[in-house]
Amino acid sequence: MAVVVPGTTPPRWELYAGMPCWIELITTDLDRACEFYAGLFDWEYEPHRDPVSGEHVIALREGFPVASLRAASGDQSGWRLYLATADCAASVGQAEALGAAVTVPSNHVPRVGTKVVLMGPADAEFGLLEPEESWQFDVGLPGTLMWAELVIIKAQAADNFFQELFGYSAEQFGTEHRSDYSVWYLGDESVLARVSMIRDFITETTLPHWLLYLGVDAEVGTDELVRRAITLGGRVRVDPYDSSIGRVAVLRDPTGGRFAVVDPTQAGDFGTAANYDPYED
Repeated sequence: MAVVVPGTTPPRWELYAGMPCWIELITTDLDRACEFYAGLFDWEYEPHRDPVSGEHVIALREGFPVASLRAASGDQSGWRLYLATADCAASVGQAEALGAAVTVPSNHVPRVGTKVVLMGPADAEFGLLEPEESWQFDVGLPGTLMWAELVIIKAQAADNFFQELFGYSAEQFGTEHRSDYSVWYLGDESVLARVSMIRDFITETTLPHWLLYLGVDAEVGTDELVRRAITLGGRVRVDPYDSSIGRVAVLRDPTGGRFAVVDPTQAGDFGTAANYDPYED
């Protein structure tokens, strides 16, 4: 799979640098997490182990890769977003020049590609992935990535860093002090959003994070999927509500990983789950 700079190649069959291209759950209980997401989204798994990247599984839905899951070295679970690059080493150098630092060194994952994790100058961790030619990543369907939001304290620093690194353009919504929401674009295509945390909810322990939205089958619906998540050991952080991208809810899996679910067929008024989620448990 080629990764190209926006504007250099027609977008139909290409992956633009800066596009979300992989998601990964770092979890304190890999077996429990696999059981939960299999019950929620009908994911199946391929286990992998190698000396560098360690034990992890590739999640498949109807035979197509949708995510990876791996055991956490610490005591917290969380989802991580990877952005595409044509040259991982070059992008790391550019990111470091802009103030980022590597937190997980570069390694190669068979069938996925070369990936690395960095901490940006806005204290937001993110991944870079240089995909293999055989790379596949299902999106936009039930049980797959639908949308991603960077929920951040240092919003201006995040805007400057990511727009410089990938050339995003931005469209602003809301107001700086209450619901500052910025959608980032590559050409005419929206790729992800940045949400400025509401100051009233920030504490000394509040950390930036990615809120990843996974698709809901319209025949099931968000409300029923939330009920299913509860029976599987999940917790509700934000009850189902209607937004411009669909009917949304925010959950935690049984190991603590936070994520959103969305039924895009039930779109309503504008809203972001990040502004309803109080950040802390």
